[in-house]
Order: sequence, then C-alpha cells, then structure tokens
Amino acid sequence: MWYTYLRSAAKSSYLEVIILGNMSFISLRELRTSTSRINDMLNDDGKIVVTSNGKPKAVMIQVNENDFEETLTILNQIKLAKAISTIRRTAQSSGASEMSLDEINAEIAQSRKERRDRLEKINA
Repeated sequence: MWYTYLRSAAKSSYLEVIILGNMSFISLRELRTSTSRINDMLNDDGKIVVTSNGKPKAVMIQVNENDFEETLTILNQIKLAKAISTIRRTAQSSGASEMSLDEINAEIAQSRKERRDRLEKINA
C-alpha cells in the first residue's frame, strides 16, 4: 500500500488518497471537499472506493452516455447476485437449506394462510 497526496484545487489542504494496485480509496469527507479532483481521478483510474471511518461504503465508477444503461443493468445483476448469495448463506446457517421439498411447500402454505387470515381480518 502506498499513499499519494494530491493538492486540492478548492482547498489549501492536501487530499489523501490510498492506492492499492489500480484501486483508489478516498474518505467521504475528502469526497465532499474535493469533487473536481475526484472527477479527474475517475477519468484517470475509472474507479474509486469511498470509505467511512476506514471501511468501504461505496464504489464510484466512470460511465459515459454510451454505456450508462448497460452499466446500470450490470450493476443490478451484481446486486441480485449478491442478494442471492446472502440468502444462500442465511439458509445454510439456519439449516433451511436442508429442508425437503415437502417441508418447503408446507412453510409456503402456512405463510399464505396467515397472510389470507390477516387480509380477511383487515377487510372484515
């Protein structure tokens, strides 16, 4: 890991950017105060990890008008894959992944019945 100090055009302070390989990390505070420089970094590197209290919170990537929709589609696919992975881990740790098809169907039927009962109570 090495550090690069960049002079901020808007402030007289220095902007600290941590660079790991070809990925730059920047804090939320620095993001707020150095937006023009961040834009330059995105143009140069294509991606930046935004951190809060040293922990990653977001990834900024460069897009252009020609690939914007495709990029959003890919990001949504990644988000879906991440959600599926989380569901699988939860099922594995809770033992739900070991349920038989009959047990799963019984759970679904019970849930639907409870939902119908709640709706009937509301509509009554």
